[in-house]
Amino acid sequence: MDLGKMEPLVIAPDVIPLGYAEHAPPDDLVPYVACFWTGRSTTPPDPRRDRVLPDGCVDVIFAFDDAQGTRLAEAMAVGPMTKPIIPERESRLYIGARFKPGRAFIAFGIPATELLDERVAYDAVTLDALPDIDAIAAASTDMERLRRVVDAVRRRLARAGAVPTSVRVAVRHIISMRGNLRVASLATEIGITRQQLARQFAMHVGVSPKMLARVVRTQAALARADAARAAYPRALDWSAIAYDLGYYDQPHFIDDFKSITGVTPGDWVK
Repeated sequence: MDLGKMEPLVIAPDVIPLGYAEHAPPDDLVPYVACFWTGRSTTPPDPRRDRVLPDGCVDVIFAFDDAQGTRLAEAMAVGPMTKPIIPERESRLYIGARFKPGRAFIAFGIPATELLDERVAYDAVTLDALPDIDAIAAASTDMERLRRVVDAVRRRLARAGAVPTSVRVAVRHIISMRGNLRVASLATEIGITRQQLARQFAMHVGVSPKMLARVVRTQAALARADAARAAYPRALDWSAIAYDLGYYDQPHFIDDFKSITGVTPGDWVK
């Protein structure tokens, strides 16, 4: 997926600034982690602007109790989503790791479908959570907290098994096609049955191939719209975007867009 511009993982100065930022993972974690991210806020979220959209990923998040990040208040996993959420953001520092679609199960061992549209305590998704939590809680600076989140992810992946080739190929194909493909024929192209692919997606991805394709295609539409608005602010053509991404008509596009984002294309621009 297109995550936009990501900052290097090394943060300077040591204090994470206000706002949200994505940080590129170290090279050894690139196959598994889409990004590490940080968020610091002193104001409540704005429902009109601050919403988290489905992206097919699983996040693990460590929340510190105030904007200074002095105490680890919550550790959680947020599963793949089928609908948008408004973050319950307080005056907190957040540090997260976003796993690529299909990669979280091998790190934590809990079927991804059990996390679908859920926020689950970190110690409920893995049997040995306490060492991770203790190490991150003991960090005294923002940079050290971020490093220890990276270390925790690396330790889990070091002893992880392999993601089935069929899952990796299917996810890669869905993303490369921007969700515009015949999902019904995907299993045949890979060489397994639809039932096998559905079971593997439930275990590793948490959503069905069709749902992942819908999410990816909507994300592609948003990326197209952002690029178009930057180039031609007054000439955004949603019909052209829908056509380019293979929607069979405008109502189909609007229905999918509203399901994933919670608003219509016109309201999204506003």
